Amino acid sequence: MDYRKLIQQYKQYIISGIILFSITCSVIVIVLVNSRQDTLPEDELVPNSVSSLQSSDQESTIAQIYVDIKGAVEKPGLYEGTLNMRVWDAVMLAGGVKDIADTKRVNFSERIADQMVIYIPEIGEEAQSAENNSQSEESQSEDVNKINLNQASEAELQTLPGVGQKKAQEIIRYREENDGFKTIEEIKNISGFGEKTFEKLKDAITS
Repeated sequence: MDYRKLIQQYKQYIISGIILFSITCSVIVIVLVNSRQDTLPEDELVPNSVSSLQSSDQESTIAQIYVDIKGAVEKPGLYEGTLNMRVWDAVMLAGGVKDIADTKRVNFSERIADQMVIYIPEIGEEAQSAENNSQSEESQSEDVNKINLNQASEAELQTLPGVGQKKAQEIIRYREENDGFKTIEEIKNISGFGEKTFEKLKDAITS
């Protein structure tokens, strides 16, 4: 068999087949490359989204707040907590409830908030419990309209009577250097805030 004659005879078909094969391979490579590029942004978004959620959770956990725990607990007092804590977690900071505590009347699953008063009533202590809850709600309502020395911005502090930009900056400097105001009376430790100035401010501020 003369192969050269066969090749010469089918030369055109062989060349066409090679060209067709090359085109097919090129198309496959292009499709694969484009498909890879389309999926990359979606893959990159997942870590960013997870990172954002983790950052948000960390900020929520770090934020420090204070709650006042009263009533039938082992160690009543002021305790520091975080925004992701529940009433039960806060009560555990106070040593837990006493045997005489009426736990059925307390929502231990409620999230705590800054300046929150947690009162654990004793069994049969209906009148006193109602009175304390009423006082707690009234106190929290009054505090809403007050300027918090530990949280207010420079602009908010300047809305206080007699407080300009310089004094507002001094308040912020003091709370940063002393881990915040424990009581509103501490403002008298700042130069320019004497007894007379404090009398004008005490009903408008909270710590």
